[in-house]
Amino acid sequence: MKILQVVRQYLPGTGGMETYVSSLCRELSARGHRSDVATLDYLFNTGERLLPYEQIDGIDVIRLPSWGNPRYFVAPRLLEVIKRYDLVHLHGVDFFTDLLGFGKKAHRKPVVLSTHGGFFHTEWFPSFKRAYFLTATRRALKGVDRVLASSPSDAALFGQVSGRVMLVENGVDVARFAGTVKAIAGDTLIFVGRISRNKRVDQLIEALVDLRVSRPEARLVIVGPDWEGLLGGLMDQVEALGLQDAVTFTGGVPHERLVEELAAARLFVSASQYEAFGISTVEAMASGTVPVVNRIDAFEDIIDEGETGFLTDYSQPVIAAEALQSALELRDDRLAAMGEKASQSAERYAWPRVADHIAGIYEEVLGERD
Repeated sequence: MKILQVVRQYLPGTGGMETYVSSLCRELSARGHRSDVATLDYLFNTGERLLPYEQIDGIDVIRLPSWGNPRYFVAPRLLEVIKRYDLVHLHGVDFFTDLLGFGKKAHRKPVVLSTHGGFFHTEWFPSFKRAYFLTATRRALKGVDRVLASSPSDAALFGQVSGRVMLVENGVDVARFAGTVKAIAGDTLIFVGRISRNKRVDQLIEALVDLRVSRPEARLVIVGPDWEGLLGGLMDQVEALGLQDAVTFTGGVPHERLVEELAAARLFVSASQYEAFGISTVEAMASGTVPVVNRIDAFEDIIDEGETGFLTDYSQPVIAAEALQSALELRDDRLAAMGEKASQSAERYAWPRVADHIAGIYEEVLGERD
């Protein structure tokens, strides 16, 4: 099969969808399929313009000119690119979904969509987003052959506007984290992810203040790039709270360093207000690191509370600190047993299983056109 993966941002950009698409292309290539990527020709966070064509890790990347902004862009050249492919796999709900959904009678290509949370990641104009979803998106999805819901919550959401929804939870490269040998360094907490507003790193820092009343040696390691220019304000917050020796910002790190940081952490933490799925949480679980994360739908789908991790409310620092304290006070053998269960639970998201499922869906959709 010749498949075109369409995603608004791709490597060298960093993020959940970028990682997902890269891994899916690799898995499909290993199965003998051609899987190329079409994406925009600039990075949202820096504005950097990229080459119109590049090969990254053996994957052909076609970059499309556009106008507009990250919230809604226009890139009609995609219609020219899709002509040489058997099937198009869209990632996320944006202009590309509207273009191929509304234009199905013109291009006549099979289209599969992975939801990745849709466009509900932020609180920007929620009433407008909801109205658009129930009208324009509903109509666009009539031109989509399969809607692959990235989580049970996405399945429920998209089931309101399409009868072609099926649950295909995200793949995670758990093999790269499985077998991590834990070498816990005291009361170390770790957050992994790009620094953006919806991640609420500021709330992690606030919770650390209250936690250090009972656990004065507790420290927080924040791993990930500054996606929205928030690092300066977070560092000011750390200084104002007197936490300079307790909070470390590493920026983005190579995989080997990430594994080392996870190995040293006693707990994984996230105060994210919204996640389409929570890849970094699953990666942490695969490494045997017990998560204590915000009580949101995506994390509730992943975690068996009290067995593979804990859920709390990071919007209330005292409550979050109490949850963290309880987890830190677990005996080493109890924490290790939870970490082992978390690692086993993460296996359900292993890429080989997910890629086989997706390839089967492609074949089913193409078979319907014969």
